[in-house]
Amino acid sequence: MASVDGRRAEVDSRVRIGLATGYFENFWGTDWFTAKQIGGSERIVLELAKALASDHSVTVRLPYETEPVRRHNATWVGRSHPPLPELDLLFCFDLFGERDSAVRTALVACRSDPPPHKNFDVRIYLSVHHARAMGDEGAPAVGGGVTLADYERGQKRRPGLVVCMSSPDRCMPAFDILAQFPDTVFTYRSVPGLPPTKELTRPELVLLQRQARVGIYPLQPRRPSDFFSMSTLELLAAGTPVIISDQDALPELWGDVCPVLPAPARLAQWVGEVEDLIVNKARWNRLSILGKKKAADYDWGKVAARYIKVATE
Repeated sequence: MASVDGRRAEVDSRVRIGLATGYFENFWGTDWFTAKQIGGSERIVLELAKALASDHSVTVRLPYETEPVRRHNATWVGRSHPPLPELDLLFCFDLFGERDSAVRTALVACRSDPPPHKNFDVRIYLSVHHARAMGDEGAPAVGGGVTLADYERGQKRRPGLVVCMSSPDRCMPAFDILAQFPDTVFTYRSVPGLPPTKELTRPELVLLQRQARVGIYPLQPRRPSDFFSMSTLELLAAGTPVIISDQDALPELWGDVCPVLPAPARLAQWVGEVEDLIVNKARWNRLSILGKKKAADYDWGKVAARYIKVATE
């Protein structure tokens, strides 16, 4: 990361960065680039790599076999690709076993299982709540981000459109809540044993976020599972107010700009809150503005800079 010309040392701002993933499975299709939709943890890897590659040399080791490809100014290699040489910084997303070497190695923990060991220069979590729940209170937290450019253009709202954008097994009360409103969309790949949900392409999802009147996230997980909520952040960036439950990291991250309701979810309470946001224009406008202001601090460029800062301090 530094070079010497005989008289002085100059810091090279272009850092050689690697990203590698551990547990992520290729659940979403042939690969992450052609899948209709991917999960929040996978999206953090993709978007972080894209943001870092605007200023640095970035290579990503994907969790499945693939030929090396060049996308978004970064190099993407498969699971069995030879070790990556000469890395200044390596972000390991839940990767604890064999990994590429680097001057500094950072764990980015995404799961609800505590890391099996702490053999990293720094451990980074998705939220303060996440670090505490994993027995690593005081460890830094960064989390995900949003592509603000996707939400710059205005979009005519569908007046009664209510959306939920999360894995349905994490927020099963959403099925009953959405059933009370004629114009609703529940987006995610369908989960076996549960009513069907709608898997959308990324452009379709962004358009829906911009059209929605209200977003709901009645998180009621079987075990702690949501330590950031990319879906909430993206709806806020679109100016769509979101009603959230008081579970996991949601109150910590979004409670200052979102109505927070207690779990277990009471149908009448959720329906009343949604109805109020649909008809109360002043409240809707206030929450829409607050959400956009909140999301502005999570642009992927800012988030990428935080990851580097935390990993190199």
